[in-house]
Amino acid sequence: MDNESRKVNMTTFKAAEALDVSITTVQKWIEKGVIHGWKTSGGHRRVNADEVMELAAKRKNKKSAAINVLVIEDDPDICRLYELMSRNWSIPTALHFAQDGLNGLIAIGRLQPDFVIVDLNIPQIDGFQLVKTLSSQFNSRVFRYCVVTGLPQDEINARGRLPDECPVLGKPINFSTLENLICNAYADVCAQRTTLTT
Repeated sequence: MDNESRKVNMTTFKAAEALDVSITTVQKWIEKGVIHGWKTSGGHRRVNADEVMELAAKRKNKKSAAINVLVIEDDPDICRLYELMSRNWSIPTALHFAQDGLNGLIAIGRLQPDFVIVDLNIPQIDGFQLVKTLSSQFNSRVFRYCVVTGLPQDEINARGRLPDECPVLGKPINFSTLENLICNAYADVCAQRTTLTT
């Protein structure tokens, strides 16, 4: 019996569940050598279960240092998309959701999020009013919030002015751009945390 046969193995599906990522991400990590993987004689991919569980524990520990992101969005399908896409981001991210402007405002006060994603067209308190609150709350070197909207620019201009240089992402959402914005905020958050602990 070879060394691979003696290992406690796990399917990529089970590994993805344990790590809370997609199967595609597990496959990429195998290719990069993050997890040791091999194929059975039947052509099925397997991974070392011990390595998977060790990595899962490390990821769990990192969540305490995650950037807290509040998403104010009333479309449940888009909220689910945020959850799925954020699993593959390069930084640890803890997502929180509010489905309308009023609950969003309450969540901002309760959670003190590091980054906020605001849909402009939401019930109760609209996104324009929320952005005014955020622009006065976040006093940092980088933008710690962004707007995501399906509204055309002329309607945005007609309904209310956004702060200069406020990041505005259209729908469908460019998640690479969003990840870059959150990465910049994460670096700023980590710098502030370091300052507070030294």
